[in-house]
Amino acid sequence: MQNSINLRHQIPALTLRTFDGRSISSWDFKQKRNRVIAFLHADSPSSWKFIHEVVAHAADWKSKDAIGLIVFSKTPAANLPATLPPEIIAGVDSTGRSVVRYLGDEATGPDGLPRQAVFVADRYGELYAKWIFANNAEPPSIPEILKALEQIEIACEECEPSTWPLEG
Repeated sequence: MQNSINLRHQIPALTLRTFDGRSISSWDFKQKRNRVIAFLHADSPSSWKFIHEVVAHAADWKSKDAIGLIVFSKTPAANLPATLPPEIIAGVDSTGRSVVRYLGDEATGPDGLPRQAVFVADRYGELYAKWIFANNAEPPSIPEILKALEQIEIACEECEPSTWPLEG
């Protein structure tokens, strides 16, 4: 079994098909936005609770200059909010390639994902935090994810405007 990606390494390519038919890549946001990438089981109550918490905290994502990418291995039956804020994009990795790149060779099974995960990467694609958990387990809390995004802000000097004094 191939392991998931390691911290401080470059995240692999990720492509998802949104429910309105668009194709979105994690690299669409390279050098623009930090990324919170969640691989969730389509029929898990903990997934739906997590998604609703993410949507409720979309303003926090915006303040951290982050985009949330919610990835399912199959189309969810229900429970997805009717409209998502611009900071949150949900879709399906129908080929399973992205799931395998992030979670390893045994990441998919006949019932979809045997485990779920959340990854936090900076705008350049470096992985800062990851949580891998069983389908019946709780995902990371929003404060844990926001803390990882804050660490990115601290570590990334180029991510904020320069504070050099003006020459006068």
